[in-house]
Amino acid sequence: MEEKELLQEQYGFQLQNYRVTGASKVLETDQGLYYMFEAPAGYRYKSKFIEKVRKHLEQQKDIRMLKLVKTTGGQPHFVEDEQLYYLYRGVRESVPENSFYASGQSLAQFHQATKNFSGEKLFIPYSSLGNWPSTWRRKLRHYNEYRDELDESNAELTPMDELLLTCYTYVHQLGEISVQYLLEAGYDKVVKETAGLGKVAYQNFDQGYMLWNEKDVRLMAGEWNWVLDMRARDLGQWLKAETKRNGWDDEAVIHFLDGYNSVAPLLTGEYAVIYALMLYPGRFLKLVESYKELPLEERQEVNAEGWQSQLEDELAKMEEGLRRYPRLVADHYGVTIPQIDWLWRQNNEQATSIRHEETDQ
Repeated sequence: MEEKELLQEQYGFQLQNYRVTGASKVLETDQGLYYMFEAPAGYRYKSKFIEKVRKHLEQQKDIRMLKLVKTTGGQPHFVEDEQLYYLYRGVRESVPENSFYASGQSLAQFHQATKNFSGEKLFIPYSSLGNWPSTWRRKLRHYNEYRDELDESNAELTPMDELLLTCYTYVHQLGEISVQYLLEAGYDKVVKETAGLGKVAYQNFDQGYMLWNEKDVRLMAGEWNWVLDMRARDLGQWLKAETKRNGWDDEAVIHFLDGYNSVAPLLTGEYAVIYALMLYPGRFLKLVESYKELPLEERQEVNAEGWQSQLEDELAKMEEGLRRYPRLVADHYGVTIPQIDWLWRQNNEQATSIRHEETDQ
């Protein structure tokens, strides 16, 4: 079913136009403005967790949530094609004078508001805390298994198969380095040190999860994308998303981190954990998993050229950030983290080699 028809069926309004703003779609309808978010379909079982976090946040003075809109059937969301969709009523927005600083500040206040959240042991299925190394290795193993399947198969390779095989050495090495970096950064220690500094994070934090109304009141969204995890997750994901969208910008990153630090200063060890997350090729590995699940006839229809162009663009943008971030945190925050030197591309734009060196601590 077309999105326009689906929204009319579920909410009773006519979609007239929309625009994408980071994690959300801003819907213009015959009944006003709405914000639409999506999450994996399996998240529909998180209702008790979300309700408990929402009740906790209602007691915090610095956090206000947008108003969730129920479907015509009275449900807080709907599921279509293995995706969960949910909507909020739109507001008259204002733009802060320094949006990057304000975003960092707001994210820190959200984490501060969740630091006393209790009962997390009841929601272990929604927790990623302490599990990054094992999760990353598992996803890398899936990529390895897929590569082996292609090697052993007599079937003709699709253009997408060829792309994934071509990228294998680079992505695998990048993934292995990110896991090694995470462990050498003292991940387990940082998990323990930051346990009381924020307990709820987002699956993939991005622009659109927080905004300001015309009275400059901060509003939060995205509850079906909440998970239990350390605060460094949200900072790393924001840096990745912003870099993918606009390229690496030292000033934007400094403003964002300054805003965060003005509320809840980051610990020294968190800067390296954030960098490990920037290194991790999570989007690419997710693509591999999604592609593997497609029926054979649908694999033939995947636009490999489109994905290659998009992924190459993202990698090129991230290259700048991966080179500049260690220097930035050293110059502005007095924190020295291990650096990584890259020889990513020659003229044919294929990954050639990766060299990992640690600076003196």
